[in-house]
Formats: sequence, structure tokens, C-alpha cells
Amino acid sequence: MRLILLAFVLGLLGMLHAEDMRFSLPETEMPLAASDQNVHQNEPESSFWMFGEEENDAQTSDPEAPAVRHLYTTLVEKPDRLFKGEIFSITLRSIVTTDLFDSLQYAFSGGTGVERLSEEPEREFRTHAYYDRFYFKVTGSRAVLPDITPSITIDSYDEETSDPIRGESIDVTVLNPPKDFSGILAERFSVTHVKTTKYDKHNNIIVFMADANRSDLGDFTVASALKQSFESLQVDPYASTMTYYAVLPDTVETLKFQYFNLRSQRYERIAIPIEVDDDLVSTTIDIKPIEHGHNYQKSIIFAATAALFFLLALWRRSWTLLLLAVAAGGYAAWLNIPLREVCIKEGARIYLLPMRNATVFEITPTRYTLEMQGHVEDYTKVKLLNNKIGWVKDEDTCKD
Repeated sequence: MRLILLAFVLGLLGMLHAEDMRFSLPETEMPLAASDQNVHQNEPESSFWMFGEEENDAQTSDPEAPAVRHLYTTLVEKPDRLFKGEIFSITLRSIVTTDLFDSLQYAFSGGTGVERLSEEPEREFRTHAYYDRFYFKVTGSRAVLPDITPSITIDSYDEETSDPIRGESIDVTVLNPPKDFSGILAERFSVTHVKTTKYDKHNNIIVFMADANRSDLGDFTVASALKQSFESLQVDPYASTMTYYAVLPDTVETLKFQYFNLRSQRYERIAIPIEVDDDLVSTTIDIKPIEHGHNYQKSIIFAATAALFFLLALWRRSWTLLLLAVAAGGYAAWLNIPLREVCIKEGARIYLLPMRNATVFEITPTRYTLEMQGHVEDYTKVKLLNNKIGWVKDEDTCKD
């Protein structure tokens, strides 16, 4: 009986101690059931937590990540050695990885001893790439290509640039030309047409046409010429043409000069025979033309001579003196014949030479009546009010 009572007391004390410990423990969050979790996920507090998590994910992305490139350009062709005055080309290869671009262009900056001759490239598309060729001319003893920045325009306003192509240096050789060097470097030079006429009593004028490949014909000059200039000039990086005139002493029988052949890399001589045509062409704009004897003083002298021979013929009763008197009188009368004149329209062009594409050196500001000095095909030769000589097209003369 005592043992049973002792066991009951101990059991009661143990229950009381366990209850005290339960009330003394801290509160803990019990795990939710699956259904409760679903309910809590639909609550606003959980929604705010999800938005914050997405924002944190966006902030953790790299803002400096490189954009997708659509343009890749490289320099694929350039010369290694050039001559001063030579025309050369470079080729750029560009790959564009989008079909949405509107244009492909290049910006040039810097450079030393080179001059760009072409604003727009010669473009060829092959094997999924654009090949653009630009032409330059060497102007200095040291040559460095300019920096080139390619770019494309997308959707008419968005521009994307590629990495700049740094200008590279090119070795340059400076020629030591002979005295009759014409200043021309070319792969080929050819004279196609020649015309030579009298210029004045002691000089001839030669006009010739020429063409060349990979040459700047604007550098052409004739060392032995008294006067010279271009009648027409068309410089193309690959093929150039010119019409040139030069005034030479009539003692010169052959016009000789040299040019530098870029293929053979040696000087080649050009010889043009001087074969004077019969027609007299005084065409210079700043040298006084030939005097044709139409002046008052000569007519007085020959009239007086005619009168003297006539009196002698009467006194000596000589037919010879009478014939001389008639000849002198006739020449004096011819000197007093009024000069032929021609009416020129307002705005008419006065040309240096009677030929196609000739240089226009004056345009008439008003209607003129000028002295006519000759006619060749469709051109009339006139003497201007300032004593200069020029040619006007027949269609620019007055018909009334």
C-alpha cells in the first residue's frame, strides 16, 4: 500500500514538472500544411515578396554586357611600296550580319602624304561580304594611310560603328627625273590626236589629245613650251583623258618628253612630229595676234609711192614705172578696204581654240560687233575689244 501511494505521488510530481517546462519554452512557427501554403501564396504579402525577388534578379544582370555587333571590317589589300605622284588603291572587306541596315559608309581621319581621290568606293558584293575600293595619290615623300571608321545605318537613324582601322605607313620612293620629264606617272600613256598650226611669225601651236591609265594627267607639263595649258581635262583614278596645247618655236621639229611607266618602272620617251597645217590660227588670249597690215599709215605710204611712180612714168614715158604705180596704188586701196565684222549674241562663249570641249575664257556681257579674222568649220575667229583673239560658234553669231 505504501509503494502504490509513493508511485502515485511521484507520477503526479512528474506531470506538474512537464507542464511547467511547456509554458517556459519560446514560441516557434509550426510548418504549414500544403493547403495552407497555397492560401498564403495568394496573399498580397507573398506577391510583394515575389516582385522584390524579380527585381533583385534584374539587378544582378550585367549592365555592361557588350551589345550584339552587326559589322566587321578589315583592310584586305594595300600596296607595300609606291612612287611619289603614283595613284594607288586600297580594299576594305565588310561583313554585315543584319538585313535591316540602310547604308554602309566610312569616315576618314588623319593620314600623311596621301590624297583621297574618290569620295565613294567602287563596291562589289561577293561571298557574303562587301569589297570597297578607294583610290589615293601619293603627294609626299612619306605616306601614312588615314584612320578609317566603318559604320552602318539601321532603320534610317540608328548608327553602328565598327572598330577603327588604324592607318598604316607605306614606303615611298622619290624619283630623280630627267629634264624633259612631263610629270606623268602612268601604267600606260598614249597620244591619240595631234593638230599643229602657225601661231605667229616665229612660233607654232600644237594641240593634242592623250589618255592614260592610273595617272593624274593634271600634272602634265612641257618643259620647252613658251605657253601651255589644258583645253580639257578629265582625271579618273583608273583612266584619264586630256586635250593639251603648247606654243613652241618654229625651229622645233619634234615635241619630245618622257613619262614614268609604272609597269616597267622606267622612263619612256614620247615624240610628236611637228607638221604645220596650212590654216593660220592665232588663238592665244594674252599674246597680241598677227598684224595683217590693215592700218592707216601703210596706206598713206603706198599711196604716196604710187603717185611718185605715176609722175615718173609720165616724165620718162615708161610702162614699167606705170605698172609699179598701179601696183602700189592697188595695194594702198586694198589696205583701206573696211574690215569684215560679225555680230556676236549676248552671252556667247568665246573659246580659246576652234574645237570641241575647248576652254571658254570669256562670255560676252552684251551684243557685240567684232572684227572677223577667219573661219574654220563651225567656228568664227574674232578679235575682241581688248585685242584678244578667240573663237565663237557660228550659232552664237547674229543672223539679222
